Amino acid sequence: MNAAKSGGRMVARRHGGAIPCRGVASATPAMPQHISHYLAHNPTVTWEALSASFPSAAAAAPDGYVDAVLLSLARNPSSTSSAETIAKNAHSFFHWSAATSPSPHSLRSYCLLVHLLSRAALIRHASVLLQSAITRHSPSPASHFLDAFFAAYEDSGTAATTRGLHLLVHAYAELRLPEEAISACRYLSRRGVTPSLSAFNAALHAGQRTGRFRVAWEVFELMTLKRVYANQATVELVIGVLSREGALARTAALVERVHGKKCSPGVVAHVALALWICEEGRTDQGILLLRRMLQRNIVFDDIAYSLIVHAYCHIGELKSAHEQWDDMVRRGCHPNAFVYTCLIGAHCRREGGVSEAIQLLQEMLSKKLKPYDATYSHLITGCFRQGRAEEGSQYFDKMLHEGLVPDIGTCNEILEALCCAGEVSKASELVTAMIDKGIVPGQDTYCRLIDGYSKVGDAQGVVKIYYEMEHRGLTSCTEVFTCLIRGLCQCGNPKEAEKFLSVMERKSLVPTSDMHDTLISSYCEKGNTKRALRLYDTMITRKATLIPSADTFMTLVRRVIKVKANCSL
Repeated sequence: MNAAKSGGRMVARRHGGAIPCRGVASATPAMPQHISHYLAHNPTVTWEALSASFPSAAAAAPDGYVDAVLLSLARNPSSTSSAETIAKNAHSFFHWSAATSPSPHSLRSYCLLVHLLSRAALIRHASVLLQSAITRHSPSPASHFLDAFFAAYEDSGTAATTRGLHLLVHAYAELRLPEEAISACRYLSRRGVTPSLSAFNAALHAGQRTGRFRVAWEVFELMTLKRVYANQATVELVIGVLSREGALARTAALVERVHGKKCSPGVVAHVALALWICEEGRTDQGILLLRRMLQRNIVFDDIAYSLIVHAYCHIGELKSAHEQWDDMVRRGCHPNAFVYTCLIGAHCRREGGVSEAIQLLQEMLSKKLKPYDATYSHLITGCFRQGRAEEGSQYFDKMLHEGLVPDIGTCNEILEALCCAGEVSKASELVTAMIDKGIVPGQDTYCRLIDGYSKVGDAQGVVKIYYEMEHRGLTSCTEVFTCLIRGLCQCGNPKEAEKFLSVMERKSLVPTSDMHDTLISSYCEKGNTKRALRLYDTMITRKATLIPSADTFMTLVRRVIKVKANCSL
């Protein structure tokens, strides 16, 4: 009664008029402390009971009173009622106030109630409420939501548990928001709360099922760095990611090549993680992670040391790679074909290093270790790039003779090396071998072949490759026609190249300025000034988006001046 009278006097002073105390008491909402006391000391609270006890609480209450009620319940757990009873009553009050209040609940109200429900182990109710909060407040930045949720956890005092924080990661994962899930994992880790194994697995699952494989690897990396070690469910999820990426067979074969026999899926998963980090260019982190795996016996010694050698070779630190190799041998690990191949590749990428790579190959063979596709790929590419075409051709023939074909990325590298050396026929043989082995050439592969035929002046070969691409449905982009027109002009056949402008228009592709520049320059070189001028006029009059380059303009001017000079003579 005193509180009601006090509230009445405050209202009278605020509005500057005298209001009868009884009228004010009936119109003034109950204080948050009274509502929280009522919720904490009643075994079961219903909507009818709340409406009878607090008839005007929700309708006339100021903003933030729901927050105050929930915060009071969170900070002051009752000694007479269980956490489950308080959480259920708070849940009923939350929905009752939402139905009777004209304004929606704040984000803070959602967060406080989730922590109350989590403390009482009412996980299903907490999950539904948390997903609803995320959906309602999705326009807000993720960082804003995370800050609000963690602030509610801290404000709840010593009675709060971290269960709700882990539940946040689960909620993002259930809503198929893997980027937000990994952000929540990182946020919690920065604040000294390591997400649980089930939370990490949920985020990993979200990344896998939504096709965000990069996020999945980031989750797996973070949990390993935080020393939350994988269980069977984690390994199955990572293997699923590898399978969907098409890298499972290759990774399993690599592990078997290093260790000499098949290894468990857990080893394959962690090897894949180390390789992914190295491919990301974070060699130091990859090596650190491998050493931690070695300490925990997650991977075998020979696998860990071999991958560290691979990491150093990947960034070209040959001295560190050889030192790690020597340390590997001193510790009783036998060199394997994978380590030799890594060192061969590193030497082949170094200027003048092919001789050392060939010596390593001979040493490898002397130890009865069998070269595989990557071994030959490094040697072939290195030989052709360093002007040792004859040796490169020998290794190429040997590779095909042994039935080996590299993956598509390595094939493209070899093709480029072969074409630069003028060995277009061998490049064509490699593409045929790829197709025979079930490797489907892509747009990059064929464009490299077009460049190769262009370098040797074989216009027929260029056109032949185009029709093969057309057959495979690879000619629906501007880049292909740019390569094709440039190649035919390089072969000295601009007339044939110009025909493909019409082909582009039939495919609803827009010719570019570069294409016209190339054609104009080629016609000028062939002495066809009339056709060059016509194309130039087309650029500046009919195609507003086509702008001739300065070089093309000057080439055309010089050509016109030369023609006029010849005519005057």
